[in-house]
Order: sequence, then C-alpha cells, then structure tokens
Amino acid sequence: MKLITFEGIEGVGKSTQINLIMDWLSEKGFSVKLLREPGSTDFGEKIREILLSKESNISAHTELLLMFAARSEMVSSYMFDSKHDFILCDRYFHASIAYQGYGRKLSLNFINHLIDGIDCPIPDLTIIYDLDVTAGFKRKKDDVIDRIESSGIEFFEDVRKGYQQLAIERKEVELIDASQEIELIGEQTKNLVARLL
Repeated sequence: MKLITFEGIEGVGKSTQINLIMDWLSEKGFSVKLLREPGSTDFGEKIREILLSKESNISAHTELLLMFAARSEMVSSYMFDSKHDFILCDRYFHASIAYQGYGRKLSLNFINHLIDGIDCPIPDLTIIYDLDVTAGFKRKKDDVIDRIESSGIEFFEDVRKGYQQLAIERKEVELIDASQEIELIGEQTKNLVARLL
C-alpha cells in the first residue's frame, strides 16, 4: 500500500487534483481508497461537524485533540493492513502541523508526540499545493465559510508559511504552485505520483 496525502490552504484545488489522480490510478488498474480529514469514519464525520460548526466555541488545544481523535480512528480503520494499492488522503497530519502548529501557535513538539503516539504512517508522498491566501479565498467566495475558514487572513498566512516550511524540512513533501492552470498542476501531480508506480 502506498499512502499519498494532499495538502494546502483553502481554495488551492486539492479536491480537483485528488479526484483526477484517483481516476488516473483506477484507469491503470490500481485499487484506490479515498479518505478525508477530518472524517472518513462515522466517528470522524461526527467530529468534523463539531470542528467546522461556527457554533463550536472551542480552544486551540481542543481543536487539535479532536483532529487527532478523528485521525486515530481513520488510521486504525483504514491504514493498518490495507489491501488497497493506494490510499489518497485529503489532508493528514501535516495539516495539524500547519493549522494548529503554525496557525494556532501550539507546540510543534506536542503535535509530533501525538503523531507518534497514534502511530501515524508516514506518507510515501505528500503534495502541498501552494497559493496566495487572498487568491485562495477569491476562489471560494461563493462557498459557505466554516469555523476554521473564518479564522482570518493572518491565520492563513501563518498556515501557508507552515506548509512551505514542511516542504523544506520533510523529504516526503513536494510543493506545487497552485496558481498555474489546472491541467499543468494535474500533469505535475501525475509526475510526482508516477514515481511510486
């Protein structure tokens, strides 16, 4: 099983690319499981509702721990002993480093302890789609904004910096310029995934 995770701030086009890659791999005869964070399990989807609801007035630490509760359930349900050729995950633990670490200013050491503590498999490839924050929100101007998306431009600037830092520090992480045409981004994504075939 190969694990590929897709990351980036709001509006970068992750969902478009992950679905294109899922179709591309399926056409090649590979079995593919698509997951999303938070969510993917019944328990995780309930947590997702709480995390994204504007009625949830929760602390940064509570947000982080809820993310890891959902993640733990997803990891134990789908990532251990998977029979699929590929698991594609729309966000993973890199998102906690970027959002709760760099964005909410929580301890990166604490986050890394949580990653180790629930035995998160390290992805074979993590693709971060990088885009100017203002441009990302322009793409989502017609969408309903959830609790996390309501955190403000400065917060998302910090999240973007966190993602950029991850691309420098971690060998499994690749960064793609998400301001390019969708087709070009798609080709670059396929080229990265093709290394794992």
